[in-house]
Amino acid sequence: MSRLHIVLLLLLLTFSRVYAASVIRIGVADTDSPPIVVIAENSGQLVGGLSFDLGTLLAHELGARPQFVVLSRKRVEPWIESGRVDIICNANPAWFGNAEHLGWSREVYPLVERLVSLRRLPDIHQLDDIVGRRIGTIHGYNYPLFDALWEQGRATRIEEPYIDLMMKALGKGLSDVVAIPELSYAAWLRNNAKIAQTFKVHPMIVSSLPTACAVAPHSTFTLGQVNQAIDRLTRNGQLKTLLKSYQ
Repeated sequence: MSRLHIVLLLLLLTFSRVYAASVIRIGVADTDSPPIVVIAENSGQLVGGLSFDLGTLLAHELGARPQFVVLSRKRVEPWIESGRVDIICNANPAWFGNAEHLGWSREVYPLVERLVSLRRLPDIHQLDDIVGRRIGTIHGYNYPLFDALWEQGRATRIEEPYIDLMMKALGKGLSDVVAIPELSYAAWLRNNAKIAQTFKVHPMIVSSLPTACAVAPHSTFTLGQVNQAIDRLTRNGQLKTLLKSYQ
């Protein structure tokens, strides 16, 4: 266990004693893959990952105890809008159909999405290079770059519920290329080093978007408070240290 994670564990233990009356409910999507989210197979509970560590730090800055709520992708938007969770990070307004009803914090970290395929596929530099291809995606996620291709029947969308299944489908030839965040692909590589030798990352970037925290409309914790917490984590270097540990 790294020094950073020991510190985070001690913070959690402290929260349970000192801030028992103040809870911030942090939603996480079960479709987010490692290293963003690490979910225990036996319990379905969040047990680690960037969302866990970031939520712990934010809760500390807000003087609250973090309560993580694992949500299916279809529950993410209604739960944050109705206030059943206070915040959801690793988010961007472009990914939410109800973005205008939510508060949006300042940027936390950038999320770059790339294309991956089997090595035999020629390099993809532009959108025209994937015309006629089957594009692997995560069910329920938006991919604005590809919308016109799918609507015009110039490419086929292949959906999987999780990144592991999306990568398995790619390996079996059920899709030609997949869109995957760099952080998620790096984590997948560490656990699949042998099969990863058959894959390649293409020059083309699908998207490069800032991630933020969506704040529920009537949360106890205001957008201003969340922004101030992010500012403090930035100024004291904790956010930089956290992100570096995942790169």
